[in-house]
Amino acid sequence: MSRILVTGGKGFLGQHVVARLREDAHDVQVFARPEPSSPAEEDGVFWGDIRDGEAVDAAVRGSDVVIHLVSNFRKGGSDKKEARAINVNGTVNVLEACGKHGVRQLIHCSTIGVHGSVREIPATETTAFNPTDLYQETKLEAEQEVWRHHREKGLPVTVIRPISLYGPGDLRMLKLFKMIKKGTFLMVGSGDALFQPAYIDDVVEGFRLCLENPAALGEVFILGSEGYLPLKELVRTIAEEMGVAPPTRRIPLGPVLWLAGVCERVCEPFGIEPPLHRRRVSFFQNNRAFSIEKAKRVLGFDPQVPLREGIRRTVRWYEENGYL
Repeated sequence: MSRILVTGGKGFLGQHVVARLREDAHDVQVFARPEPSSPAEEDGVFWGDIRDGEAVDAAVRGSDVVIHLVSNFRKGGSDKKEARAINVNGTVNVLEACGKHGVRQLIHCSTIGVHGSVREIPATETTAFNPTDLYQETKLEAEQEVWRHHREKGLPVTVIRPISLYGPGDLRMLKLFKMIKKGTFLMVGSGDALFQPAYIDDVVEGFRLCLENPAALGEVFILGSEGYLPLKELVRTIAEEMGVAPPTRRIPLGPVLWLAGVCERVCEPFGIEPPLHRRRVSFFQNNRAFSIEKAKRVLGFDPQVPLREGIRRTVRWYEENGYL
């Protein structure tokens, strides 16, 4: 079996990818940034910072495949230098190490965010780029670096743009579930913006299907679960699966966007993370509706977890782990 390095292998997506590949008996190594509680040494783990080219080089050496998941996930704009250093410069470190050590395939995790609020529904891999925040802009820059190394240096690459992830182990969507359960959720705007949840197991299977697959080389795939729905319907479904009344309170979008902009202008010059920012409000504003037909046609991708079942499993995990 192949020796695979997963950067960001301690994150939500990374942990699921690593577990799935180890089930397939691959020799999987992890590159991750240590936390204060991390052990000094751990089998199969390279501790390091993606911005450190020497650390990245040492981790990549000897790998057949690299799955690059590390990213500086979305903040409100108080982290401009860090976002570019991690998302763009860190990706370049990975690309250069892969080229130097003759890696057979780099699977790069981009994001559907490069398409921003989509202008065609459903969007596809060829839909125009439309990044609307710092995270999306730097992820697009990183993806363009991947394609440059493929085009100019012949690096064998596959790019994956996952749709919005959720499932057991995810804590980013937890706040939404908590507010719905407590009855404190407040819809901003009409709730008609389209949202497409992507259950973690389905997305991980998509990564596995790309692994050392000749049909995946030089290609980009949008990966996620089937179907999209208005945000208000997602909220109602979550409420029903938790056995609580669906939220009904709403406030207009315009004033919230204005307030978010004010918070950014006040906080960003001081490097303070704004308590409210436009990227957060975009959850209620942007359309995220995508086609997975290319992955189905080329990879044989076949999502298995319907929305209600995925939400049910997620709620169960939150409850079993004391989050709800």
